[in-house]
Amino acid sequence: EDRAGDQSVMKTRAVIIALHKNGLTARKIAPQSTIYRIIKNFKERGSIVAKKAQGRPRKTSKRQDSLLKVFQLRNRATSSAELAQEWQQAGVSASPRTVRRRLLEQGLVSRRAAKKPLLSRKNIRDRLIFCKRYREWTGEDWGKVIFSDESPFRLFGTSGKQLVRRRRGERYHQSRLMPTGCFSAKGVSSLTVLLKNTAMNKEWYQNVLREQLLPTVQEQFGDEQCLFQHDGAPCHKTKVITNWLREQNRD
Repeated sequence: EDRAGDQSVMKTRAVIIALHKNGLTARKIAPQSTIYRIIKNFKERGSIVAKKAQGRPRKTSKRQDSLLKVFQLRNRATSSAELAQEWQQAGVSASPRTVRRRLLEQGLVSRRAAKKPLLSRKNIRDRLIFCKRYREWTGEDWGKVIFSDESPFRLFGTSGKQLVRRRRGERYHQSRLMPTGCFSAKGVSSLTVLLKNTAMNKEWYQNVLREQLLPTVQEQFGDEQCLFQHDGAPCHKTKVITNWLREQNRD
């Protein structure tokens, strides 16, 4: 349809120019400003093809755009206003809006930062070993496992949300009350809350296991066999805790 429309416009322009060559004035052809523009364009350029508008000149060069990209990739959380100031120090006067447009052209979109654990090489290796070891387990097997963990919660202050700029597929590219409890496929336990600035040590952990884990295991599994899974936190691996867990296993 667009192509047919273009051809129709070109035919109309050709007719107008033919009438003009035969001595007809623009007013006699049709009293419209478009006629004058078509004839003027033909006289100046010798063509019936309309001259393309140049548009607003671009404020920045490719080199300056590349420099902005370097600034952003150096710190993905830098805001548009901060980048505009940094860009200005490099000799480029541009608004935060221009900064956002240039970064968008280069595939860098502002998104809320994803949250994920900070993993060391050892963490990654150990997790891979764990996955390979239990990859044949079924849902029934995992239903016999009870897990334990600690989590920080922020009651006041900022939400921890932060905006970062990233490309597609870069969401996972490479806060103080401390509740602790356990859960399994059968349900969850109640939480034990450690007050602010209270460190989880072997004494605290043994108390949590005695007061929370054992009643939960009895309630959820009764006489059924189950497995207790906790992470490798230092207080979890002490000799006191290891011996205590062995004793409960014998019982």
